[in-house]
Amino acid sequence: MQYIDIYNHSVYFYIEMKDLKIRICMGSSCYARGNAKNAILLQEWISAHPDTSLALGGTLCEGHCKDGPVIRLGERLFTAVDALALEEILGDQAGGS
Repeated sequence: MQYIDIYNHSVYFYIEMKDLKIRICMGSSCYARGNAKNAILLQEWISAHPDTSLALGGTLCEGHCKDGPVIRLGERLFTAVDALALEEILGDQAGGS
């Protein structure tokens, strides 16, 4: 299922509707700083955890370019997210690995 929603001047898309949404910034700065890789890691994690309540989506820009790569889990913003930080976010916030 896919829909578009305007919120905080960003466009979101969701792969599935679930309880907890993780939004990955795909703006050029965040994408180049590591969110291209983070998107793949998130897709792999969700595939390995089919019972998760986590829904993956993307935004065009979160407006925190200098702090990227940026990821939101629910309404919580995470900055400078690398693979290790992403693992911690998933473990701490989304039910673990």
